[in-house]
Parts: sequence; C-alpha cells; structure tokens
Amino acid sequence: MMKTIVTLSSAIALSLAANMSLAYGGGSGYGAFGGNKAQGQQSRVERLMARFDTNRDGRITRKEVQSQRQAQFGKMDANGNGLVSLEEIKAFAEQNAPKDGRQHRRNRRGNRLEHRFARIDTNEDGQISLEEFTAKLRLFKKFDANKDGVITREELLSKRQRRRSW
Repeated sequence: MMKTIVTLSSAIALSLAANMSLAYGGGSGYGAFGGNKAQGQQSRVERLMARFDTNRDGRITRKEVQSQRQAQFGKMDANGNGLVSLEEIKAFAEQNAPKDGRQHRRNRRGNRLEHRFARIDTNEDGQISLEEFTAKLRLFKKFDANKDGVITREELLSKRQRRRSW
C-alpha cells in the first residue's frame, strides 16, 4: 500500500501526492514492516531523501525536486503533446497501482486525483502543462523551516514531530 501511495503521489505532484503521502505516510505512522512510530517516521524520511536527494549530499534542493517532477511529467504525458490530461494521469496511476483487488481504495484514489488535478491546473483549461506541474513545490512549503530553498533530514524529522504533537 505504501508503494502505491508513493508512486501515486509523485505522479500527481510529488510534492503533491508523492510528497504528501511520502511526507505524511499512510495511516498509523508505523513502518511498512511493523515497528514503532519513530522507526516508521525515520523510514518515511529516508524514502524521501532517497527519492529526491539525487546527489546524496543530505539535502533536498528545489532543483532536485523539479528535475524529478519533470521526469515524472514525461512519463505521464502519454501522447507526448507537452500537456497532461486527467485521463492520462488516471491511466498512469492505474498502471502503477498494485493489483491487490481493492476497488474501494482505487475509487478514493480517483477522487483525490481529480481534486489534485484541479488544484494544479491553475489556468483551468483541463490540462496540466510542465510549468503548472513544476511551479509549486508544496514539499518546500511544508518542510523548509528556514526558507533557504533546501530541505534537510532534520527539517523533515522536525516537521513530523510537530505534526504528531498537535
């Protein structure tokens, strides 16, 4: 299930769903293979770092995230026209969803996709351009505590700890 959430999130707005789901995890806060909440939190942070810290310097930069999002956009743009429709996103999400037979989860996922699509489609033309897809990096709004354009492992851990204390 976590793999689905991760894949779907990056497909929509890495900082959209991949970023959201990776950043916040799915559900109880426990790791995919059991363990306590702290281990689950550390595991999610490490997955974020592994995905976005492409040069492995312990920091996630805007450039690294935008590069990942550009690559993701290219995979979603099935017809190669430089725009992604809701249908292309749904098809991409379906191709990357686990085949676990849980239709109710797919239906909820579809509703979230439509909501996220509408949020990204800022000019409301029914298609998402690369510029729209890479414009807002919600990951930085949520985790870049000192607003320096870089997210560190410590900022990821700190944000998760603050969230749990609310």
